Amino acid sequence: MLKKQTIIVLISIVLISILVFCLTLGIVSNKNKNKEIVFPYVSGVPASFPVDKTSNIVFSVDKKYKEYLKVAIKSAIVNKNKDSYYNIYILCVDLSKKDRDSFKVFESDKVKINTVELKLGMLRGIVKNSAKYQFRVSKTDLFKFFIPEIFKNFDKILYLDCDILVLGDLSKFSNLNITDKLIGILPEKPNFKNEENSKYNCGVILFNIKNCKNKNLTKKLIEAKNNDQTKRYVTQLAFTQALKEEEIYLIPNKYNHLTKTNTLNGDSIIIHFAGYKKPWHNPEINYAKTWWQYAHQINSNWEKEKRTLYSCTGNAIAHIDPSLGVKNNIKKFKNRILKC
Repeated sequence: MLKKQTIIVLISIVLISILVFCLTLGIVSNKNKNKEIVFPYVSGVPASFPVDKTSNIVFSVDKKYKEYLKVAIKSAIVNKNKDSYYNIYILCVDLSKKDRDSFKVFESDKVKINTVELKLGMLRGIVKNSAKYQFRVSKTDLFKFFIPEIFKNFDKILYLDCDILVLGDLSKFSNLNITDKLIGILPEKPNFKNEENSKYNCGVILFNIKNCKNKNLTKKLIEAKNNDQTKRYVTQLAFTQALKEEEIYLIPNKYNHLTKTNTLNGDSIIIHFAGYKKPWHNPEINYAKTWWQYAHQINSNWEKEKRTLYSCTGNAIAHIDPSLGVKNNIKKFKNRILKC
């Protein structure tokens, strides 16, 4: 009898323990799910930079795009006015300290480079891998949702994708008067009034930080992304759905010339290689030769190495890291080699 009672007690203890464990697990899961994102601290404009002449600029990058970002930054610095100041922030994911430090080469008395480490865990509350062509997009693309929170102490900041060239000074653009707007952006489709097809090109965005904060833009973008059933785009439709038409300043085409859609002209300030055709993939697309001129300034052997890789792979390599050299790139992509 005593033995039977002991067994019942032991079973009860085990069942209670399992129940407590499950409840605890559920609480922990909910806590993790609802845990607020901790945004990194970012330093402000250097004391030696005059505020009225400083353009605050932000990029986001991972290993796949780090070398292409250097081309974008190089073009921006080469073409800035002598009396302009650039305070550049780079949101980094999965970059080593060596990689982050490699951007410091662009610093000067009028250019400041700030690298900010971010973790992919910050995206846990956002639907990922939903876009049809997600594999062509940097995994850092969604971090632009967080810009109003990361740079909450700024008035305005200019976000730029890595697949661009800057052919003029950015001061007038970064200082555009968008006081009563949340962002400055360019529609990607000419028939923008057609809700089914309308979307913004999110590779160039001027953020009015104060207004974005007041309107909880980050929260609205995340909600719009998570409710997107089309699964066609990474960020474009989220911005379209989260913002009202009266909250948006439509920037001139010269600040975001899309090589796939727009007719390029002489007053273009930012050339944007939007779409899946990039100059490092296809040297024959619009403005690819210009892009390679700046790439050559980053790495004098890059173009020669790239051509060697093209001849070896039949253009099969999607993302080549020029910092690795020919042999290591071929080794990295050995499963895709067609001729070598």
